[in-house]
Amino acid sequence: MNRLPALLVLLVLAMLATASAAGAAAVGKATGQSRAAIVHYWTDARMKNAIPAERAGKPQAGKPGGPKRVTYPYTALTPPTPYTSSPTNTNGKVYFTEGNTNYVCSGTALASANSSVVWTAGHCVNAGPGAFHTNWMFVPAYLNGTTPYGKFTATNLYSTPGWVGAGDFRYDLGAAAVNTSTTSGLKLTTALSGGRQLRTGGPVLANYTLYGYPAASPFNGQTLRGCSSPFGLFDPYSAEPKPIGVGCDMTGGSSGGAWLNGAGEVVSVNSFGYSTYRNVMFGPQQGSAAADLYAAAQAP
Repeated sequence: MNRLPALLVLLVLAMLATASAAGAAAVGKATGQSRAAIVHYWTDARMKNAIPAERAGKPQAGKPGGPKRVTYPYTALTPPTPYTSSPTNTNGKVYFTEGNTNYVCSGTALASANSSVVWTAGHCVNAGPGAFHTNWMFVPAYLNGTTPYGKFTATNLYSTPGWVGAGDFRYDLGAAAVNTSTTSGLKLTTALSGGRQLRTGGPVLANYTLYGYPAASPFNGQTLRGCSSPFGLFDPYSAEPKPIGVGCDMTGGSSGGAWLNGAGEVVSVNSFGYSTYRNVMFGPQQGSAAADLYAAAQAP
């Protein structure tokens, strides 16, 4: 019996299985919407009235609500102006529709092979679990209604299997590949003269700088805000890899905004909070799921 054909079949099957697994490392979907249609949808009134996307974490049943008097230190930041200066201009507002409701989040332009990647929270691209959002648009360097670099609409949205399949906050990461600018016609990071670097892995016991556009009271979503925060705690209700918690007073609408390390690399995003942990923001650790998501979003 000639075993060579059988071995070749097994080899091909193994290659297909490997390719299938790699393809499942991140979940993506083409938006199926033209740039013109999304821009037309986002009238000034809809942008003004979009509400903060909030995904407040809930303590597990039977668990205490967390310490009520413990505080975690932070320094509230007002980012430098003008917002059009690099790298501040990599921060921006995210707009999208989930169901029949218009929402706002935050996001960051990343350096990428396709010059077109926006990094954000998983719940800012997908219902988790559920469908991907529609009318998705990124406005870098937004300030009081101005759009100095134009608007960048999504061609494809991506998230992690853990978020899309189960709404697991350990994997609350999302990304978008976007069209060229509505004003300059340039790709995202070409228009901005660069993008933030993404970091996966690395030390967790660190100091972080968080950015976002908080829109829930006492903020109004019209200006970029930030926090400078040392590591505070791990999410006490989560399995590994536990989300990281730090002191920060940003509210809904800041979801998806970047956490930066000392080198200015994006190491997490604003994800969720607990009502019993006052002024504490949690963000997922960026491991292999984040690396797979980044690879999918910047693919040609």
